[in-house]
Amino acid sequence: MKSAKYLVLSLAMVILAACAKMPLTDKNLPTPDIVANWAENQTAGFQSSAAAVRHGWLDDLKIASLSLFVDEVLSNNPDFRATAHRMAAAGFNADVSRGNLYPSLNASFGASRQHSSTPSVSSNSLSLGLDARWEADVWGRLSAAAAASESTYEAARADLAGARLSLAAQVTQSWFDATEAQSQMDLATKTVESFERAVGIVEKRFNRGLSTGLDLRLIISNLEAARASLSRRQDQLGQQKRRLEVLAGRYPAAKIIAAGALPDLIEDVPVGLPINILERRPDLRAARARLHVAGYNNQAAHKAILPSFSITAGGNNSSANFSDLLRFDNIFWSLVGTVTQPIFQGGKLRNMARSQSEIFEAEKQIYARILLTAFKEVEDALSSERSLKEQLKHTAIAAENAIAAENVALDQYGRGLIRISVLLDSQRQSLAQQSQLLSVKRQRINNRIALHLALGGDFTAAEVSPAQMINKDRRNEGNSL
Repeated sequence: MKSAKYLVLSLAMVILAACAKMPLTDKNLPTPDIVANWAENQTAGFQSSAAAVRHGWLDDLKIASLSLFVDEVLSNNPDFRATAHRMAAAGFNADVSRGNLYPSLNASFGASRQHSSTPSVSSNSLSLGLDARWEADVWGRLSAAAAASESTYEAARADLAGARLSLAAQVTQSWFDATEAQSQMDLATKTVESFERAVGIVEKRFNRGLSTGLDLRLIISNLEAARASLSRRQDQLGQQKRRLEVLAGRYPAAKIIAAGALPDLIEDVPVGLPINILERRPDLRAARARLHVAGYNNQAAHKAILPSFSITAGGNNSSANFSDLLRFDNIFWSLVGTVTQPIFQGGKLRNMARSQSEIFEAEKQIYARILLTAFKEVEDALSSERSLKEQLKHTAIAAENAIAAENVALDQYGRGLIRISVLLDSQRQSLAQQSQLLSVKRQRINNRIALHLALGGDFTAAEVSPAQMINKDRRNEGNSL
């Protein structure tokens, strides 16, 4: 009875020791001052909304062709697919490490035939064996190694989610870059047409002796410069289209259509609480998972110095006939318990433990740096959001007045009321302000996307699992071996 009690107590100690402790908690993350400063700055400088930034910002743009194109890119982009396969590999590696916690069982079968010339005798020999081995995870070293692999898998999952969001944002921003390039080319085309009309007016006045040859040369110079600008805009549009096609895994033929007007952003972005950033941003989740990896590796390295306990069992039978292999009266078996204590290895284990401790401390600082970068991206995007909103308002007014001024100048020059220099200045100003308006609208849209990304907002309203990202679940496959 006593031996049974001791056995139960020993098994309980093994099970408790096998549970690897979490290497750190939120309380000892190297970030309290950063979070406190963020909360203080948000209270002082920006009105926070209780509602977190919403998911589904891509659908909010209401551009069906863009949404379909993002889906195509996520299905065909080589870099994203490579990241998905690396995540799946990390999952299988986690299963490998977890398998070290269980006993291993191997079966063997052997057959041989021997012949002697003098006297001429032949004999057969068959053998069947079964071997088992289990290392008791008394100190939790194996559990820590398994937990490190699982955290590596979590980091890979977060990397995949981050790659998905980043790629969707990159594609959307590139789409609007192409949309702006198309609008800029359309503007350049209209400018050429406007300058051609102006050249016609100046030629008529020159033929009637109402203007000088200088006026005609200046207006022709403007026309040719506008044609050169149109050619440059056409080339820029082709480059933007080819960039989109490469992202989607298509041949870069500049055939994709990304036309249409740049959308107007009417609603302001509601800013979420600081905890939303910590919980939702994939790069922060990945950094924390890698911090856990370093912590578990640190635990495993320190516990490798302690003794290891293993049990080895084996049984085999040999016979000249198949029918006798399964007879239990000839089976030879053994059961061996082993305790192994490292004594001298040139300081390898102790230095490995020290190395892992330093790596753990380094990962803490890396996590703090990534957190600082995350808050900087949010602050930059919020600042740009306010600035671009003001720029858009004033640039729209400037462009409206510049267009009106150009029309008035063209009419007054035709009636001989102003000089050619005034007409040329009005045309250049009109072109510059209209081009600037397109640029600011595109910048504001792209900054809004960057703000959603910085705040951890997804581009779809529904949560997407890693299995859906790669169209398969690694755990559907067998793990028996």
